[in-house]
Amino acid sequence: MKIVHTLHWIQFAGTEKVCVDLCNEMSKEHQVYLLSNEKVRPYLNDQVQLIDFDFEKNRYNPLFLYQTAQLLKEISPDIIHCHNTKELEIMKYTQIFLSKKIPIVGTRHNPILKKKFAYADLGIAVSPETLDYTNAKKNILITNGVKYQSPSDLNFQNNFNIIAVGRLAKVKGFDVLIRALNEVNFNFKVRIIGEGELKEELQQLITTLKLENKIELVGFVSNVNDYLYSSDLQIISSHEEGLSLALIEGIFYGKAIVASDIANHKALLGERLVFDIENVDNIKLLAEKLNEIYTHYDEIVELFNDVKAKKDNFSIEKMTTSYLDAYQDLIEKNKAV
Repeated sequence: MKIVHTLHWIQFAGTEKVCVDLCNEMSKEHQVYLLSNEKVRPYLNDQVQLIDFDFEKNRYNPLFLYQTAQLLKEISPDIIHCHNTKELEIMKYTQIFLSKKIPIVGTRHNPILKKKFAYADLGIAVSPETLDYTNAKKNILITNGVKYQSPSDLNFQNNFNIIAVGRLAKVKGFDVLIRALNEVNFNFKVRIIGEGELKEELQQLITTLKLENKIELVGFVSNVNDYLYSSDLQIISSHEEGLSLALIEGIFYGKAIVASDIANHKALLGERLVFDIENVDNIKLLAEKLNEIYTHYDEIVELFNDVKAKKDNFSIEKMTTSYLDAYQDLIEKNKAV
């Protein structure tokens, strides 16, 4: 199968990782092209053919669409897989200049309704909640997966090591997390992994609360698995998620997770490992939850082991097989039209 993925590169976060992992896994047996920014190259294996493409260009410009159509003619893919609605629009409009229609798949990574996502021939949601916002001609559920890499112990010396992973943006709730940590009654060291527009604001909050020795904004790292494996607890404080890759990575590598009660977190983790991020007392609720986890840590680890036993449901191999089956079905139906 000849597959084109499209990725509107912003930074290496959840959507980018899903796309890259899919490309790398699919390229083992299929011919895979990725239209994206050159900055993604270090994350790809040698089998994926990267084509530098600027998705910032005007998607209503006929010349740009014609040139894109010529590129697709040269590649002649069996299917196009878009990971963003703007990309999907470009691929749809481009087909005005093509004599042969190429079926388009779109992945809905977040629970946000985008009207023009309806241009996709097949919409794929990453969680049951996200499926409610997936409005293509046909819509199915395929949960995210991760590629397992054996972790190394970083040998943190602190008493209770906590990790949080995600883009430093308002939607990730790191401000709530930092304020809640200021109210807990145990000693800790927190490492927040990620980059984003709120970095300076969050650092200022940490300084204001005099938590500089307890909370560190680590930035981007390529070995998140090592940090998860070496920490006692992972905290996910997001206000909104599709199916968090950080959560799946935590299931593979971590010892315990506490997460906001959004998406399908409660279904995956159970009542005891979630808290209400949208409650007006969310800071107090998270602080109380963290105190409970610290006090009953051995119980929590044992409880989380039941979650970890299901980790193979979130493997990159299972995810890729589901996508390829969906592609093949769509291609066959497109031929029959």
